[in-house]
Amino acid sequence: MSTSRVIISAVLLLSSIATTSAFNITRILEKYPEFTQFNTLLTNTKVADQVNSRKSITVLALNNDRVGEIAGKQEDALKRILSTHIILDYFDVLKLNKLKDTKTLLTTLYQASGTADDQQGFLNVVHQTGGSIVFGSAMKGAPVDAKLEASVLSQPYNVSVLSISKPILAPGIDGALRPASAPPPKAVTAPTPSTTASPPPAASPESDMIADAPAPATESPTSTPPSEAPAPADATPADVTPPPSAAVKQVVSGVSLGLVVALASFL
Repeated sequence: MSTSRVIISAVLLLSSIATTSAFNITRILEKYPEFTQFNTLLTNTKVADQVNSRKSITVLALNNDRVGEIAGKQEDALKRILSTHIILDYFDVLKLNKLKDTKTLLTTLYQASGTADDQQGFLNVVHQTGGSIVFGSAMKGAPVDAKLEASVLSQPYNVSVLSISKPILAPGIDGALRPASAPPPKAVTAPTPSTTASPPPAASPESDMIADAPAPATESPTSTPPSEAPAPADATPADVTPPPSAAVKQVVSGVSLGLVVALASFL
């Protein structure tokens, strides 16, 4: 193999190594004992591996005195919190000062995970009146009070390590439930009046028996009891002798006259 080909191959290999691993955040933080605990958390949660896979990044580091607030979190929550302290771009103090008159939203490693809720994966950077620079979650209502204290390391334009005064906790990122907004009231629709007559209610067996029973006789207020009803005009009482007819009267008169004549002849 010619010398030129060896040189070209070596250059390509070194270029590939430089591209895939421009820095090692674990080795960088090992040089600063005040960040030992923060470095350990990055390593244990594998966030350090994700940091090392990036070409340009900014780490908002917490010293041993400030890391205690998040050290006791569960591993999943801790990983999310640490990921919000990794900005996916290079920012040193000089570059941050250039953002003084602009409103800047910074994207973090947690946003790149695809699991961030709402604005949890973004940070706000604010220049205060006194000249201080503060960071905070971009979530609505979240405090922006993590103050920039010092620049730990700068390797333009690959990695920058900045020390901040307190952890950045986006609302809900540690698993705590955020207050849910009340659901809108459901619209109440008035029932549409039916145009079809409702069928009569089904009759029960008791009602059928009552319906089939004959109606009781109703006495008329003007009717006369049978015992007090007047006899017909042509009805003859059993104990009343009918008056003699005209023929009987004639016979009686004739008999009487004959007796009178017979008595007269004896005299």
